[in-house]
Amino acid sequence: MCSGIRLAARKPVVTSSSFEAWELRQRQKELLEAIEEAVRMAEELTWPPRPIYIANRIREHLVPALFDARTYIEVGEVAAPAIRERLMAARLVAADLSTEDQVFDRLFSRLRAISEEADNVARLA
Repeated sequence: MCSGIRLAARKPVVTSSSFEAWELRQRQKELLEAIEEAVRMAEELTWPPRPIYIANRIREHLVPALFDARTYIEVGEVAAPAIRERLMAARLVAADLSTEDQVFDRLFSRLRAISEEADNVARLA
């Protein structure tokens, strides 16, 4: 039996204000710029006279991890756990390299700051 009552379709509830949406977009943009800067910094550290194995670790592990995280952010999935995982993978490579040569400490610090900012952006989403 049908009672004949029609339920109106619900509209999605938007909990964020336009300012919060603007702030999220700005923080995403800043995060993407920081990741691009970290990629440039990492690539500069692969130049000679660095040993080839260091350049290979950066090119094969660190940079792809940053690109993966960047891709999630670009498509708006700022709260995806994969961002945190990929940034952690990049930090682990940088930490390992910094035990061999202190020149990588700056890159490691930059990646740690990017990870913290990514966590903050994820909380806004």
